Amino acid sequence: MAIPFEDKEYLSRKECAIYLSALGYRISFHRLAHMACEGKGPPCHRVRWTKTYYRRVDVKAWLEANTVRIA
Repeated sequence: MAIPFEDKEYLSRKECAIYLSALGYRISFHRLAHMACEGKGPPCHRVRWTKTYYRRVDVKAWLEANTVRIA
């Protein structure tokens, strides 16, 4: 199965949630919003306080930095 949004540089919050789910990380749209408020989620960029975008490469880097491998 192809991973959605692989060709996009910037993802909306909804697209980011779908992208993370396709990678095997079940994080909802609402959880991403909550994490953004706490400063704990992937780095995001706001446009006029109405839209939030995530750079796909930042999301991947955040996943790698926050994934715990169990032996």
